[in-house]
Amino acid sequence: MVAEHIVIRLAQGDVVTIEAYQVQGDYDQPDSVSFYGIHIIEPDVRDPVLSLSEMTLARPGAAVPLLSSVLAHDAPLHGLQLRELSVWLDGTLAKQWTEEWGNDAALTGSLTLQALVLEEMSDAALGRFELQGLKAEFNDLASGFSASLGLDELSIRGLEGLDRPGQEQLAWAEVNGFSLTGDRWSVLLERAWASGNLYVSDMGFQGAALDMGALIGLAPPQERRDLQAVNNVLTGGSGRLNAAGRSVSEWHEDTQPPQLKAEGFLQLSEAGEVSYQMALPVTLPGRATIEQAMQHPALFETARLHGGNVTLAYKDAGLLPRLATELATQEGISTSQMVAQGWAQARQFERLAGPQVAKLMVALVDIMGGHAQSLTTHIALPDPFTLEQFMMDPLGSSQRLRVTFELK
Repeated sequence: MVAEHIVIRLAQGDVVTIEAYQVQGDYDQPDSVSFYGIHIIEPDVRDPVLSLSEMTLARPGAAVPLLSSVLAHDAPLHGLQLRELSVWLDGTLAKQWTEEWGNDAALTGSLTLQALVLEEMSDAALGRFELQGLKAEFNDLASGFSASLGLDELSIRGLEGLDRPGQEQLAWAEVNGFSLTGDRWSVLLERAWASGNLYVSDMGFQGAALDMGALIGLAPPQERRDLQAVNNVLTGGSGRLNAAGRSVSEWHEDTQPPQLKAEGFLQLSEAGEVSYQMALPVTLPGRATIEQAMQHPALFETARLHGGNVTLAYKDAGLLPRLATELATQEGISTSQMVAQGWAQARQFERLAGPQVAKLMVALVDIMGGHAQSLTTHIALPDPFTLEQFMMDPLGSSQRLRVTFELK
């Protein structure tokens, strides 16, 4: 069935026009319903405030689906596709959005989207979500603030366990080409990705860049001093921060017992880099398999660890010495005095948290004072050991760990 040239006049005076409407399959239970050439026109606004080239609903339950039923909280959305969406923030639509945000901004702008796909979305899972070619321009006429938003692609597939906190499982998610820019400032992200669950996963990002210095001017005046201090510590006052990171954990069943291995890093330009490596021989409780543990990550909490090793490494690129200088400035003392205070306070941790924690704090103060640039910590776990034990008694469990430090 096909209908053409549909005009709907709403009570508030808005006009909705649809060039064509098509039902695929049985009319009472259609396979899909498609709308082509949708335009929403407001009174006293010359151009449409919304234009949509195509919208398709899969298995909508009716040939003329009600919006309330499509968006119902307890009703699954089997499929939704949008193509070539354009929205102009003008007239009534802009006023409604501004009122919802609860401010007095005089907001104008536009948003365009090449494509959007949703499949099998419910309270418990999301089969597929894809967004392509998002661009937006926003202007606040009251404050003079303006910004441009861009996103090349966002993709999410196989997200399960949303109704079971802590047991979420993700097949794959990826973001490409994000940008938020304004007058002489920008926030950029080349790529980010994630898959897996809390224990076995691959996640990371690359090409992140932030103009911290320029963004300080956009903050409320009472917050700028603190933000400038953060800028001094992280970037040395340059205002430009670049970042990248990744964390990968994998299950290896070719050893006895099987091993959970992981490694990762976080790198901040002009600041430093933190990295880790981990190899843990693990026996799952009962006869649980790794497939079951992937579906029920809580099984890892009661799994038995047969020793294992964890290595944590920090390479300083100016972060900790600048932190010492900033703290000294705030206290009105010299940097050397601040470092001396840090040593004294670090040694006090021995009574509170044991000698290993005290050694760690002293080593970090050594880096703050410029006496070293890197710290590597090796941790050997006891056999047997469980994550549950550590969570129940972290201080007592830490006394069973063998910890060594390398300061360079």
